[in-house]
Amino acid sequence: MNKIERVRAALRGDPVDRVPASFWFHFPEQQAHGKESVQAHLDYYRQADLDFLKIMNEHPYQVAAQIKNPADWRKLKPAPLSSDFYQAQLDEIKMITDALAGECLTTTTIFNPFSSGNHCSGKKVTEHLKMDPESVNIGLATIAESLAEFASACIDAGADGIYFSAQGGEADRFEEDVFLDVIKPHDLTVLNAVKHQGELNILHICRDNIRLHLYSDYPGSAVNWAATAQNNIPLSAGKKLFNRTILGGMDNRGVIVNGTPEQITARVHTILEEFGSKNLILGADCTLPTEINIERIRTAVEATGTFNA
Repeated sequence: MNKIERVRAALRGDPVDRVPASFWFHFPEQQAHGKESVQAHLDYYRQADLDFLKIMNEHPYQVAAQIKNPADWRKLKPAPLSSDFYQAQLDEIKMITDALAGECLTTTTIFNPFSSGNHCSGKKVTEHLKMDPESVNIGLATIAESLAEFASACIDAGADGIYFSAQGGEADRFEEDVFLDVIKPHDLTVLNAVKHQGELNILHICRDNIRLHLYSDYPGSAVNWAATAQNNIPLSAGKKLFNRTILGGMDNRGVIVNGTPEQITARVHTILEEFGSKNLILGADCTLPTEINIERIRTAVEATGTFNA
C-alpha cells in the first residue's frame, strides 16, 4: 500500500499492510509562518516518514474589536475570509499540498469557536461565559460562522480535511448544560460545514477530564483524545463510544519523548496488540514537544511495520 491507500483503508476499517501513523508538534518560532513554515512541514514529513501530514496553524483568530467585558461579545462581526490571518494559513496550505503533489493526505488545524474566542479575547472566554453566557453565545456563533467558511476554504486550498481542535469540554470547567448550550452547537456549525467535503476530518478533543460521551455524535472520520490520561477513557472504550477509526495511543509526554528506541518500539507493539490493527491510526494524545528528536518519531512510525499480530 502507498500512504494514501493505507490511511483510506484504516478510515474504512479495511485490512492494512501496517497500521498508519502520524505525529505533530509546533515548529520553532522562526519556522512558524510563511515559506519557513512550509519548508519545516515538508522536511519533517520526509524525515519522520509520516503516513499523513497535519498542517499546523499558528495564525490565531482575530477580531476588529476589543473584548473587555462580556457585553462586548455581542459586537463581534465575522472575520472575513480575506483577513490576513486566514489568507496566510491558506497560502501555507496551498504551498505545502502543491509540493507534496498527492504523495500523502493532509489535514489542517482549525481551533474550535471556544478556543478561537479565547485567542481573540485575551483568554477571557471562560470568565465571561460564566458571567454572561447569552452574550458570549452570540459572539461564539459569529466566530463559528467565520470558521465554517474558513474550514471549507482550507479544503479548497488543497487540504484533505480539517483537524478540529475541540476545547472547552472539561468536566471541571463548565456544567454540562453550558457545554451543550454554548459550546457544542458552534462546534457543529464548523464540522457540519465540511463533513461531506473533507475525507480526513479529524476530531481532536483536547485536555484531560473530558465528558467524551458528549462528543460521540460529532462528525469526523477519525477521533483523537488523551486516551492515556488518568481521567479520560482508554482507546478500547473510545472505539465503542465513537464507532469509527481512532487516532492515538502514545502518551505525548511519555516514552516517545524520553524512551529508548527499543522502548518506543515495544510500546507501539503493545498498543497494536491491545487495540488490534483495524480502525486505528497510531498517533499521540496531543502535540509533541517542539524540541523532540524526529528520529524518535520515525522509530514509532516504523514500529507499526515490525508488529506481528
